Amino acid sequence: MQSIKLIQRSVVIAALAAASGVMAGTAQAATGRAALATQCATVAVKATPKLNTAMIPETIKSTVKSCATATETVTLTQKISGPHSGRTPLTKTLTITLAPGQAVTKTRSFPFVCCGTFSVVDHVFGSGGQQLAKASTGFTFA
Repeated sequence: MQSIKLIQRSVVIAALAAASGVMAGTAQAATGRAALATQCATVAVKATPKLNTAMIPETIKSTVKSCATATETVTLTQKISGPHSGRTPLTKTLTITLAPGQAVTKTRSFPFVCCGTFSVVDHVFGSGGQQLAKASTGFTFA
């Protein structure tokens, strides 16, 4: 009878020790993740007008929004491809600092170049160079 009680106590003690070890490991893992701030951002890009027959510059708006829990600095790289005259740089890079939840809109004007279809691709990169978001759109000069 006494040996059964001893075994039961040993099982209870072992279970408590294992549970506290798991909880300590979980707390340590959570603390480790919290120490590394995760960068998070979204991007949307819009070109207006879609069909440009008025021979006016194209307006390109890119909106970068933070979904991180801490202030972050990201890089927006925008590339325009299609027929062009070389009058305007086709790749533009901007550094943006965002508070949590903040959205920043950047506007770019692209001069009319007859004729053809152009594509715009935005990439948002984190401070470590990792891609956080990508968006694209297109427009036509006619």
